[in-house]
Amino acid sequence: MKDRALQALAKLALEPEWEARFEPNSYGLGAGRSCQDAIKAIFSAIKQKAKYFLDADIAKCFDRIDQEALLNKLNTFPTIRRQVQAWLKAGVMDGKQLFPTSEGTPQGGVISPLLANIALHGMENCIKQAFPRRKLRQKENGSQINSAVPDVVRYADDFVIHAR
Repeated sequence: MKDRALQALAKLALEPEWEARFEPNSYGLGAGRSCQDAIKAIFSAIKQKAKYFLDADIAKCFDRIDQEALLNKLNTFPTIRRQVQAWLKAGVMDGKQLFPTSEGTPQGGVISPLLANIALHGMENCIKQAFPRRKLRQKENGSQINSAVPDVVRYADDFVIHAR
């Protein structure tokens, strides 16, 4: 019980900064970012134009998060960093056996959803940088048809990329 309370306290300290920084189309696992909000964002983006879609899920995302990269990205006070590191390295009990955790975030912890969102933060910008606006073809009147920068909507470790 003490550990859950301490996680809640750390989450209260970290969440306001990160919620202000998260990408606009990042939903799920956070305050005020529901599945319905993600669906609404996708619908409003596609309702007037035909699009191509990529619907994807990051396989075993929470189990494979690089803990050191997450701690570096977290970039917080040393005391909070050490505590988060301790939670990440605490291990998993299966029956009476303890298994070490060298990667991933503990699922079911109070702070785990926030840590997962922090780890995935930046994905939308990376995708947009990888696929910048390009000229597709010329119309008969000589004007260019440009491809749109792809839109990304992420809900936890699931995401949809859509573009013209």
